[in-house]
Amino acid sequence: MPKQYPTPIKEWTIDDVRLWSHIVFEEVDEKWILHQCTWLEYIVKIKPNIVVVDNHDRVLEFREKWLPVIHIDQHTDMKPVWPEWVNVGNFLRHALDTWLIPTVKQVNTEYTLTTLDLWVFDFENWVILDIDLDFWHPDMSIENYQKTIDITKKLIKKSRVVTIATSPYFLDQNLALKLLKDILIS
Repeated sequence: MPKQYPTPIKEWTIDDVRLWSHIVFEEVDEKWILHQCTWLEYIVKIKPNIVVVDNHDRVLEFREKWLPVIHIDQHTDMKPVWPEWVNVGNFLRHALDTWLIPTVKQVNTEYTLTTLDLWVFDFENWVILDIDLDFWHPDMSIENYQKTIDITKKLIKKSRVVTIATSPYFLDQNLALKLLKDILIS
């Protein structure tokens, strides 16, 4: 069973997002290899509508109910919820099953992001934008990095709530902090 330590919440700026030096997440994978991860010192609320978390399942507590979600992530996060265990792999399935959200638009490739339907850009303040920074993991082979960042910035400006996960298990956290600044600083 994974061991996880809760992260305190602070209302700060992007410059205050920083890594904690302690190991706060441990998990044994299917090959019985122990992974020890560090993550954010604090969950950071930036502006009134942007929240930066470490593990992706933590975004649920910051969501407004019954808003559709645009989910930018290399994983769907839609695995079955059993037995009542909500985690980074199934938190979206849980949100749908419990009527926290009505629908999810999955964006898990560069192509999907760069060819989003135009209606996405016509919305104003009625969607949750859920970003997992591992979307830009080096293994994803993003060909037009700047274009994906620019589109994400447009989506952030038009969203009512923006949740961003640094994904310590899947992404080097120093890279995550760089990506975070790329998408949040104009």
